[in-house]
Amino acid sequence: MALRASLQDWAPRRVKLTMDEHLDKMASIGKRGSSYYCNPVVAGLAGILIWGFVIWGAIGKEAVAAETQAAQAWVTEIWNWLYMSSRNIWLLVLMYVLYKYYDIKLGSEEDKPEFSDLTYFAMLFSCGIATGLWYYSAEAMWHYEGYGTPRWTDQYMFNDNTRAEHAMMVTWFHWGLHGWIPYVVVGALISILSYRRGFPMSMRFTMYPIIGELVYGPLGDMIEVLSILCTIFGICTSLGLGAMQINKGLVRLDLGTYQGQDYFGCDSSGTCSGRAGIEVNRDTQCIIIVVISGFAIASVILGLKAGIAMLSQAAFILSFFILVGVLFLDETWYILNALTSTLGYYIWYLPRISFHTDAWEELGKASDGLGGAPDGRGGLKGWMNAWTIFYWGWWISWGPFVGTFLARISRGRKLGNFIIASLILPSFWSFIFTGVFGAAQIRISRQAESAGLDMSDAAHTYGSLADKSVIGWNTVGEDGVARWNPVPDGVVRLYNLATEDVIFEHLCYYGTHEFAT
Repeated sequence: MALRASLQDWAPRRVKLTMDEHLDKMASIGKRGSSYYCNPVVAGLAGILIWGFVIWGAIGKEAVAAETQAAQAWVTEIWNWLYMSSRNIWLLVLMYVLYKYYDIKLGSEEDKPEFSDLTYFAMLFSCGIATGLWYYSAEAMWHYEGYGTPRWTDQYMFNDNTRAEHAMMVTWFHWGLHGWIPYVVVGALISILSYRRGFPMSMRFTMYPIIGELVYGPLGDMIEVLSILCTIFGICTSLGLGAMQINKGLVRLDLGTYQGQDYFGCDSSGTCSGRAGIEVNRDTQCIIIVVISGFAIASVILGLKAGIAMLSQAAFILSFFILVGVLFLDETWYILNALTSTLGYYIWYLPRISFHTDAWEELGKASDGLGGAPDGRGGLKGWMNAWTIFYWGWWISWGPFVGTFLARISRGRKLGNFIIASLILPSFWSFIFTGVFGAAQIRISRQAESAGLDMSDAAHTYGSLADKSVIGWNTVGEDGVARWNPVPDGVVRLYNLATEDVIFEHLCYYGTHEFAT
């Protein structure tokens, strides 16, 4: 009878309930405020699904990998158009809200922002993109080199210079406005409904304007379960990538790796085991994840101001220091020119790339018989799946977690200020970060390629291992005389390195062996 009544009277309405009254309308067990208080439906079903997936993955690793990859490819093939178009619709909605409702206060008129603008931005950066930016700092270089064979590697489409600019622009597209949309949409909805309408800070209540009183029942529970699953898988992705990056960094420190060579713990045969014997393996990565989780738990226990805020500030300051170091240690004026040029190209090309779905590339090769390019040119099928759709799925999976966190730290701010601070400013920070690293790495890669480092072996990947008599340039001076200029030791063909090695070898370009190890 209760279910029938709720289905008959589900329409949204302006409600004036206390937090406890909202919670009383949902399923729960335990004493409110205790460690054991929870929604048994949400907790139970989410736990079953998560552990079911874990057990499935442990039993059939290869089969699970194949199934999930096939599922992602299916999403790209069938729903690519929805992924791309919906992002643009949400961007237009957010721009309209920014203009129309800028002055709406997230809270009462007396509420003041809890955190300074700098701390607020540092927490937003650390929560939203810190791991991803560092792990994929080489994205622009990979696009330039043609990882996945995108359409712009066709020599008839772009020359090398335009291809470099296009590679930078594609990277900005992935980390710019369209990427941040899930965070901003979820954060704005939760902020308004919590601070202006008095609802609990929960994902289910973002649907109250659509499904009304049904948010308190099974449908609301399913929304929460889906949000938990999205958050878990999003966090697992970031934790996994971060653990692999840290693992590689620890191994390099242990071995004293510098410009392709190991220096510590080496025997007479040249085999090096390092000082502590750290290896790249799952055991090490599991330990790293435990340590990271420990820091995260400690920061939560200490609270927002004493824990999360300080940890975020430290992460942001260190990232800023390294970024500025690369900017001034590399060819500074070139990087500033590249940033300026890419910004104009991004603004001009955004309406086109934001709707691009690789429709003809997704038909495959001509020999597949589905209508692929008869001339055999253009990109290969699967690039969108490996890059744009992967990114969009990753950003969306983090949406419930980051959006809720943004709502929590945004009380007292205006809605327009929230959108600018969580959409526009972070996009510009992403532009600067990926732009500085991307421009520098593309320059180093072009330097290596033009010197003759063709990636055929280690001696043709690292300038430090190269035969200086044949790897370098015949540079014509002002007097018109050509002089041999051997490749410097720091030059390296970054594209030939493992993902986790790129950032380290890039930074080695600027330092000595002693500084690097």
